[in-house]
Amino acid sequence: MSRKQQVDAAEGIARRLVEGMGNFDSPLPRLTQLVKRFSAVEFEVPELPDADGYLFQYGKANWFPDPTFTLGIVRQLEVVDASGEHESYVQVQFEFRYPMDDDLESVGSHSEWWFPGDEASFDSWLDSVDRAEISSLIATKRPRNFEIWQELV
Repeated sequence: MSRKQQVDAAEGIARRLVEGMGNFDSPLPRLTQLVKRFSAVEFEVPELPDADGYLFQYGKANWFPDPTFTLGIVRQLEVVDASGEHESYVQVQFEFRYPMDDDLESVGSHSEWWFPGDEASFDSWLDSVDRAEISSLIATKRPRNFEIWQELV
């Protein structure tokens, strides 16, 4: 029987998974492999369909000093108080950051959620992320960096 992890440990678990994966020479397929491994970790969240979900997103980020294009997957975990009422969400972000260029500028932005109970299975959803149009373009680019972080929303 597996023991569920505390939500506040999610970032540390994600970082340990990355350490064991080597380099990310093909960014999107490696990212979906990482997320698949991370999805195997169960966290203490309510038994609700939207308590543990994923967001695939990419686009121009205007909060960096240099023009930047980001591509990533977020795992969102619900946090409840002692009485079981919604308190907040913890989001663990896996994000590639690329220097903006004309190709990436022309892509625009995209965001797509997946939650248990959606029509597509999680594996099917991840496969569709791997096959996303952006995949072939990103494969020709070199990311500036790859970041993992956790935030409370």
